[in-house]
Amino acid sequence: MPSAHPRAISVCVVICCYTADRRDLLTRAIDAALAQTEDGDRLVVVVDHNDALRTELDARLAGDDRATVVANTGTRGLSGARNTGVANASQDVVVFLDDDAVLRPGGLAAARAAFTDTAVLAIGGQVDPAWASGTAPRWFPDEFGWVVGCDYRGIAADGADIRNPIGAAMAVRRVELEKIGGFTDRLGRVDDLPVGCEETLMGIELHRTFPDGRILRTTGLAVDHTVSPSRETLRYFISRCRHEGKSKATLRQIAGSGDAFSAEATYLVRTIGSGVGRYLGQLVRGDVTALARLAMMLIGVLATVAGTAAGTVRQMLTPRRRTTASGTGSAPRRAVGAIRSDDLVSIVIPTVGRDLLVETVEAALAQDHPAIEVIVVDNRPTSGHTRALLADHTDPRLRIVDEPVPGISAARNAGNHAAHGRIVAFTDDDARPRRDWVSQIVSAFTDDPTGTVAVVTGRVIGVEDPTQLQEMFENAKVFDKGAADVIWALNPHPAHLADGVSGPHNAFFPYTAGQFGSGNNMAFAAGVLDGIGGFDLRLGTGTPTRGGEDLDVLRAVILDGDAIAYRPNAVVVHYHRDNMDDLRVQSYGYGTGMSAALTKLLFSRHVFAVLARLPKGVRLLLVPDQETASAFAREGWPAELRHRELRGYLAGPFLFVRGHLRYRAARRAEAQR
Repeated sequence: MPSAHPRAISVCVVICCYTADRRDLLTRAIDAALAQTEDGDRLVVVVDHNDALRTELDARLAGDDRATVVANTGTRGLSGARNTGVANASQDVVVFLDDDAVLRPGGLAAARAAFTDTAVLAIGGQVDPAWASGTAPRWFPDEFGWVVGCDYRGIAADGADIRNPIGAAMAVRRVELEKIGGFTDRLGRVDDLPVGCEETLMGIELHRTFPDGRILRTTGLAVDHTVSPSRETLRYFISRCRHEGKSKATLRQIAGSGDAFSAEATYLVRTIGSGVGRYLGQLVRGDVTALARLAMMLIGVLATVAGTAAGTVRQMLTPRRRTTASGTGSAPRRAVGAIRSDDLVSIVIPTVGRDLLVETVEAALAQDHPAIEVIVVDNRPTSGHTRALLADHTDPRLRIVDEPVPGISAARNAGNHAAHGRIVAFTDDDARPRRDWVSQIVSAFTDDPTGTVAVVTGRVIGVEDPTQLQEMFENAKVFDKGAADVIWALNPHPAHLADGVSGPHNAFFPYTAGQFGSGNNMAFAAGVLDGIGGFDLRLGTGTPTRGGEDLDVLRAVILDGDAIAYRPNAVVVHYHRDNMDDLRVQSYGYGTGMSAALTKLLFSRHVFAVLARLPKGVRLLLVPDQETASAFAREGWPAELRHRELRGYLAGPFLFVRGHLRYRAARRAEAQR
């Protein structure tokens, strides 16, 4: 049941700007916001890579302790600037206003009132156009107000639930926004380039992470949004529609087509459909300009569809690479702000209730890092075995989360969604992390001079006093990736190259992905997993493919332009299989998981790159050479296990298809309930 906050809700207003050409509008926007601030509130003006403008604003606001002017420390563009604003806020709610949007009286009060309902995650305000020419062009269709960043005919009514707000006037709970990783730099306007959808992804991620939360339309938070003469032209209208389509293609790649187009289908059917009838009616009644509005509405739809198609094709053919504002390296998708040495780390342990779980949990709770939480994900909750094993553990840092959907991917996703840490670390229930495991992981993030590391993996070694079979497994280096620090990236940062720790790019880089690390010892900056869609439910233990889910996510991180740091000092001790029956099953699963994960790429934009490498890959499976670290060159690996793994490689594609069909059937059944 929603309840009021016990104290007044504090507000931080963030206004992002990049050009002095809108100086007068920016001044009005700042003054209107400051006029409504109360004790404890703050205004943060973020200047996007314009030192002259920042100096000017610093001088203007000097002496006003309510306001702060900061430079965008993130990726160039609106998303990076907004993330910088959030990083400089400490208030309950962040209100985002455009630099050409003037807040109407009572706007901040309306925002505070909306957030007294604790279920409200975000609100979208009322954005009315202030046309430079006084009125909208006669050819401009009301249904396309979003083209100029304003309300449009068919927008949700006051108090209605919405998928996402319009960015010119929106407000979000700060902690929840930080939890989802802020705004992605793959979307959003950069200077005058008319792209968008970053607010849409924010809304989707808020709904996914907090399924019981609400995003509301609140017309009391109202602004007058200036539409400049350059945006009143046919050229801008078509360009904006085309770029919106391209942004939708990127959004679909990140969030999936269902969420990316959930509101667009309704918009096309209801708003555009009724618009056709409305303009035809106006035309019949003698308004000849209605024909121009009808034509532009249809042109807008076609331009958006064409942009979506072009963006989709481009994604299929071009690897995603993202650069920092300086043009070097790649920008990590992570929680707002840099990771600090004392940040909370979430340790996620998926399990089906194996007895070894107790030792894993105890080792996790014994970490020397000062701030941890341990999340045990029970992937077989009906058995009750996991809770029985941990019944005597009352440490408040330990939580058990149920995930009835079978498979390690589902369990890891559940753990990630339940995590509160700035780093989410994964290990298995047959492994024991050393006492400094988390500290070593945190150091890898905080010591990175480039800010490009999104994932840290570590060394996995066997137990002391191993059996003969366990020693054979250890010598084969199945898990152990060596004793050297390595950075893996598509385009290693110059600092990494200078240190000589860049991972080699062989003929199969980065598609095989086994060299990056193992699923029983990997840690992600918060938001990274969500940005790549999490673990694939069609892959992993508990699915027909039996594995490959860790390879899939690590490869996705690299292909997404981020870096993976392998740190051998971050050690996990693993209880290797100690009998041939288990090793046979495990070897077969290695083969099925690897080839299933590669099969997934055949249905992606990487299909041509994978097919080009396939002939050499098949040849090396049968006749391995010294250059490639093939699984079939493992020292001391019995021929029987090699053959099992080879059989797994051959079966993997078929098992992936089986897993895909099973997944689709489960989704259909869920939708029908």
